[in-house]
Amino acid sequence: MSGRNVPELLRVFAVPAGAELTPQQRSGNVCIWCPKELLAGKGVALGGTDTWYPHACPSCYDIQGRALVTSLDWNDHTVDCANCHTTPCDTAQTLRHAHEDARQRARLRPIFCLDCGKAMGAEAVRPYVWIGSASMVLSYVHAIPCPPSAGADGDN
Repeated sequence: MSGRNVPELLRVFAVPAGAELTPQQRSGNVCIWCPKELLAGKGVALGGTDTWYPHACPSCYDIQGRALVTSLDWNDHTVDCANCHTTPCDTAQTLRHAHEDARQRARLRPIFCLDCGKAMGAEAVRPYVWIGSASMVLSYVHAIPCPPSAGADGDN
């Protein structure tokens, strides 16, 4: 997938915290995204420590990896594209649609704006990467100012 270190990226951005996993998932005997049991050597290793060995079944690895890589590809484009700083270009729109399709296949919730909290529809959107308390976070913002919220027109 686009020459990226997908297992490492999934570990950083998509693997649930150890406390959210069952003992079987932490030991690598069950996929971290579905209930599929993994035979020794059949899962995809996603890093780990002395007591935490997250693994994914090949199907979930492909689906979750695609959702993550499409987000990063879309972000990389919007950072480097002069047109995308004001309005998403056609390439950005294509990357967005690929990412939304991948998110849907991965059963991830629809994207929402980090700034206003509204679900994103057809409006101009761009990915937004920021530093959280423990790592980088992938999110989304409106590409133009957020739409006003109901009652924000001074009628209060």
